[in-house]
Amino acid sequence: MPLADEEEGTAVSGVVGTDPAKGYEIMSGWVNRWRWMRAVRRAGIRGMGRVLVLVLGVLAVPACQRQGGSAPLRISAGGATFIDPLMQKWSAEYRRQQGVEIDYVAKGSGYGITNVINRNLAFGCSDAPMSRSEWEGARAAGGEVLHIPLTLGAVAIVYHLPEVPELILSGEVLADIYLGRIQHWDDPRLAALNPQAKLPHLPVLPVRRAESSGTTFIFTEYLSKRSQKFAEAVGASKSPKWPVEILGKEGNAGITAQVKQTAGSIGYVELEYARKNQLSVARLVNAAGQAVAPESAAVTAAAQAALQAPKKEEPYSLHPLAFSCTDASAAEAYPIVGVSYALLYQKQPAESGRAIVAFLKWALQEGQSYTADLGYAPLPPELSRRGAELLDTVLFE
Repeated sequence: MPLADEEEGTAVSGVVGTDPAKGYEIMSGWVNRWRWMRAVRRAGIRGMGRVLVLVLGVLAVPACQRQGGSAPLRISAGGATFIDPLMQKWSAEYRRQQGVEIDYVAKGSGYGITNVINRNLAFGCSDAPMSRSEWEGARAAGGEVLHIPLTLGAVAIVYHLPEVPELILSGEVLADIYLGRIQHWDDPRLAALNPQAKLPHLPVLPVRRAESSGTTFIFTEYLSKRSQKFAEAVGASKSPKWPVEILGKEGNAGITAQVKQTAGSIGYVELEYARKNQLSVARLVNAAGQAVAPESAAVTAAAQAALQAPKKEEPYSLHPLAFSCTDASAAEAYPIVGVSYALLYQKQPAESGRAIVAFLKWALQEGQSYTADLGYAPLPPELSRRGAELLDTVLFE
């Protein structure tokens, strides 16, 4: 374990991390040497080993009990960037109401899944349900992992063509763009969908996610349903192998920034990122042949249709509350819709587990009132109820 060297202000790294099993922060990041020296002076202790015991003893107290109970309990969480704007809002509101802070790190769905399996997070978020291999790995490591739906959202197709304020795309055309088969914006297939638009002879520059991403899973699942060529060449995946070179960017924010600054570019992001950055958003032709924008009512229509459809394929068949909402049959449905799930082990430590379950139940109920303002859609009441019932199966040890 690295310790401070002899120079004032030198950082000490890796002392301890966050303990999600206990549900509170012990210590994170870097600790400067002066904090160690202060502990020595106050305690009158000589010897670094005994100071370490003192510091851990003070900081391992649950956060809600620190400083006479003034600091909040902190729960470590992370994963999907898709839900991040909503999770940050929830964290602020829940801390204000309950004195508990959700420390959410948005690094992609793959990060959330991996770190839940390895118990580095108290709970994770993913827009893609665990695959069979992930699910089996988790069960071997710590038992059953619950998938709790938290919100619904649209994956918006954003583009940078100032001279084209409105654009219509189909799944087949979008698939060919990401297969490298459509290379200019005035391609006849794009022109046929947009007869009134003055499409420029400008290269089409698609952007993808660089990391393992649930948003990418939703996007590629949709394209695989609309294009057999895409299904064979790429398929539905959090980390697909693209057949042509496509620029990759980290997170929804990375794609948003790239599209915003690059003429001719096109990408896929959660709707709030597009709205916040005032990006142009395409309408998509759905399974019923209607050109639909990614609005809340269209997202809800897709979810309601998905809840009625049988779950025959993995990974959805592995998890009782996991659903595919892409390419829904309803006439009003937006075709690229996803569910963000909270992932947590069914067996939880008593203290932190109860705090996690309480927060997730709050998110399923009161928390849904914050969804629409941030570009998401609230869960259907039936799904919220079923999510709360699934949380009631958590076992506290």
